[in-house]
Amino acid sequence: MTLRKLFFWFWTTLALGALSAVLIGVTLNMVLDPDPFGPVTQLLLSGSTFAAVAQLGFFSYLVFNWLAKGLVRSRWLYDFIQIILLFIVIGNLVYLHVVKFDGRMLWMHLWIPLLIVAVGVLVAWLKLRQTNPSAFIPTLFFMVTATTLEAIPSINARAGELPVVFIFFTIMILLVCNAWQILQLHRWVKKENKKAS
Repeated sequence: MTLRKLFFWFWTTLALGALSAVLIGVTLNMVLDPDPFGPVTQLLLSGSTFAAVAQLGFFSYLVFNWLAKGLVRSRWLYDFIQIILLFIVIGNLVYLHVVKFDGRMLWMHLWIPLLIVAVGVLVAWLKLRQTNPSAFIPTLFFMVTATTLEAIPSINARAGELPVVFIFFTIMILLVCNAWQILQLHRWVKKENKKAS
């Protein structure tokens, strides 16, 4: 990865987070009565913040992936470990929502974990189509696990402190930024062929 590609990654992810926050926030402000998300400048700042969190999560995943592949040499064993960790994260995510709201309006709160998993499967399928079949499990693992860990401050707020619409807002921005990063990774790290002159 060159410095130019690193800057491109940073600024496009930041811009995508800010833009998606404005689009999602303005849409939700039109639907909801008291304009819970505030003015556009506040949406830009919150979108940029969530994009920066997504970048940190992506970088952390890349380091984790590099270290884990060095420790676990077998491809199938590494994929199996990722699947086990994925089920643990999904289970904890569902458990947090069930316990947090004491089973009240459970259907409304379970759609957030379902949304994360559905978008994760879609992005993993797209990554598989763009690269190779071995990219499916790591992409699904990143999309579900990283998005969940990045969204923990909003997901794990005390019951009643943070409405579901704010959790949805946070998760949508993180999903957009994480999908952008993982779907572009193979382009950013691709070695360019230098022509000999």
